Amino acid sequence: MAQEVDITRFTPSVAEVDGAQRPVLIPERRWYDALISSEGDEPIHRWTQKVTRDPDSPTIETDCWTWTGATDRSGYGRFSLGGQTVSAHAVLWAVEFGSPPALVYGPHGWEGVHLGHRCHDEDPACEGGPSCPHRRCVRPEHLHAQSHSANVRAGHAGEHHRRKTECPSGHAYAEHGFEYTDPRGTTRRYCSACKSGQRAAEFVGSRKALAVAA
Repeated sequence: MAQEVDITRFTPSVAEVDGAQRPVLIPERRWYDALISSEGDEPIHRWTQKVTRDPDSPTIETDCWTWTGATDRSGYGRFSLGGQTVSAHAVLWAVEFGSPPALVYGPHGWEGVHLGHRCHDEDPACEGGPSCPHRRCVRPEHLHAQSHSANVRAGHAGEHHRRKTECPSGHAYAEHGFEYTDPRGTTRRYCSACKSGQRAAEFVGSRKALAVAA
């Protein structure tokens, strides 16, 4: 999705995104400055202590490097550096390729950039979501810079949601679920039991005002 961007807040550059050299914008990052200015290899030593390269890892069945340290709610590794918390998989990638771009310019203007996981994109059996084991992979060769739109397309977006059989309140979708297509053409699944009041506190504002048909 295109964004309104104040480019004076970034450093313009060119980098490979979606497999091609494209204009990008790179923000100032304290963690990256700390990484490249540190004496010796202290940050990398700390980072390496939280990584296993065991090919028999119980969490990943490929040749990924598995992060064993803290993770965020989305399942990605977290690492403290330069007074900031950074995605663990970005650290060694940044050593090899430089500070990751934040925005890339494409046909529809500026959009965000992600470090996508090739190991996930190439695994059609992976359902994605916070439990996706590939999110803990920190191997630079398994990463590539992707525009937001490409990342969504490549990441089996929504598969883990579509496979759910119950709503967060525990109501079976087969019995209570229904779909609603909004004016933009996006199909969303809602639970009619929750909508009718069994979970009324969660349905306020725009959700409460939706005109839906069971």
